[in-house]
Amino acid sequence: MSLRMYLTGTLVVVVAVTVAAAAPGIGAVDDGTHATDRAVQTAQHAQTQTCPFPANASSESFDVSNLSAPSTVQPGDEVVVSADITNPNDAPLIQCVEFRFEGDVVERRGWALNPNETETITFTLTAEGLDEGTYIHGIEARDTGEVATLTVSETPPSTATVVFDNQTSDGTSVTVANATLSDGGFVAIHNESGAIVGASTYLAPGTHTNVSVMLDTPVVENTTLTAMPHLDTNGNETFDFVQTNGDEDGPYTDDGTPVTDDGFITVVSEPTTPNETTTTPNETTTTPNETAATPNETTTVQSVLVV
Repeated sequence: MSLRMYLTGTLVVVVAVTVAAAAPGIGAVDDGTHATDRAVQTAQHAQTQTCPFPANASSESFDVSNLSAPSTVQPGDEVVVSADITNPNDAPLIQCVEFRFEGDVVERRGWALNPNETETITFTLTAEGLDEGTYIHGIEARDTGEVATLTVSETPPSTATVVFDNQTSDGTSVTVANATLSDGGFVAIHNESGAIVGASTYLAPGTHTNVSVMLDTPVVENTTLTAMPHLDTNGNETFDFVQTNGDEDGPYTDDGTPVTDDGFITVVSEPTTPNETTTTPNETTTTPNETAATPNETTTVQSVLVV
């Protein structure tokens, strides 16, 4: 165990920091330190100071923000859930921070923060023994918290990668250097406002290089575009994300965040070939009138008297 010290003026807050070897089970906490056994297990991290419970309502609640957690796991996977905790008060305080799974308190920790200080709290879980399905979990302070869903599935999650390099274009199309889609699908191109301005034809599962994407509306000036792989959720090999308002053919995600890559597009005009006009001068060949004057030839036949 080590000691953690916070200095604020002349006030010193000392917090015990320890890492527990044993992991408490998931379940409702009865006295702030024990939990009943459940399938998901959690391991403690730093800042395990016992917290005041029930909470003292005379101060403002710590704020919880930026919850981070995977969206899909397989049974037995380790799951890391974290969030930022902020003390909005003008004094250093220790308050309770809880991790909840399906409404039950899995672990309750005392977290010490100086005024306006923010730290990240992390919980590590193992989804051992959980049935396939979707569960709600979250991190909560006294009055604030954030929640997310966790889907447990035997089927490996769909994965994708995409490489979209900076490039020059005439504005009518762009080229995606590399796209790997585990379940096939499409690569959509988004503009800076997030709107889809083009999508590839259907791409079979696997890796594809130099994927050309025609843009629905040509770009006329330099801009940043985003390539985003999409699933073919209805299996018809037609990109239906826009037409279904996002109900079909959603994007591939990594920990709940769409997989993307940005590329800067430099728009250039096609080189203009000047009109080459070949003027052939009118060649007028004047053939002089050749008048052959044939002199009048007069043949005089003398009269011959034949006896």
